[in-house]
Amino acid sequence: MDYGPILIGLLVGIVVGATSTGGGALLTPALVLIARVPVATAIASDVLIASGMKLFGGGIYALRGEVHWQTVGRLASGSVVGAVAGIWLLNRIPVAALDAYLARALGIVLIVAGAALVLRLTVGARSHPQRTPRWQVTVLVGLATGMLVSMTSIGSGSILLCVLALYYPLSATTIVGTDLVHALVVSLVATAGHSLAGRVDVALAATVLVGAVPGVLIGARMAVAVPERVLRAGLAAVLITIGLQMAIFTTSPAHAEPAAPATPEGRVSWIMQP
Repeated sequence: MDYGPILIGLLVGIVVGATSTGGGALLTPALVLIARVPVATAIASDVLIASGMKLFGGGIYALRGEVHWQTVGRLASGSVVGAVAGIWLLNRIPVAALDAYLARALGIVLIVAGAALVLRLTVGARSHPQRTPRWQVTVLVGLATGMLVSMTSIGSGSILLCVLALYYPLSATTIVGTDLVHALVVSLVATAGHSLAGRVDVALAATVLVGAVPGVLIGARMAVAVPERVLRAGLAAVLITIGLQMAIFTTSPAHAEPAAPATPEGRVSWIMQP
């Protein structure tokens, strides 16, 4: 048994538990760069993993009454459409070039996510917003988030949290709860679309979750001992560094290696030979 995905899940879970962010932003590039999972498979499997993690996390906040359901509904009305549109766009890209295109897109979004984390560090110095943005704005934010999540697995925990913190008059815990519940909706839609396209590796997702679940619990305890600003600053630096690497040094689609062959079970193999 390969314990690499379990270890990756453990480490990512610790970061998520300690900072409430970094799930997709760390997990997808870790699977690509360390476990050598094809980019398309890593993204598709990550949204399935996110569905499991958001189900438990969002449920806890919902039971506490720390979810702003009106904002969830408005975001979801745009993000469901965005997720479907993102899957449709991915299905239009030739399979042989898909991983190369996605790697570059993933690198760019990682840089944006890292910058968003840096921006969140300054939120405390800003005056708290007094009014909720117009519903049309929230729908458009959801639309963009849905496309990002379905195409890169990133956008909810890192970028959307920053937008909610900057422009919505919600408490810190309600922002997290609202984001988690909305992320569950988007992840489920994206997972369904990727599954129909044959990109989800259920075995990989289950293996990563074996490490991610205890990792979240460990991270939650670590958050008490390590200052959150230090953790977020370090995470931002890591995301920007990885993003630059993937955006700049990814092989161009014209020279990309052939896609990994399908396994006898009909799914893409996530184990790549060195």
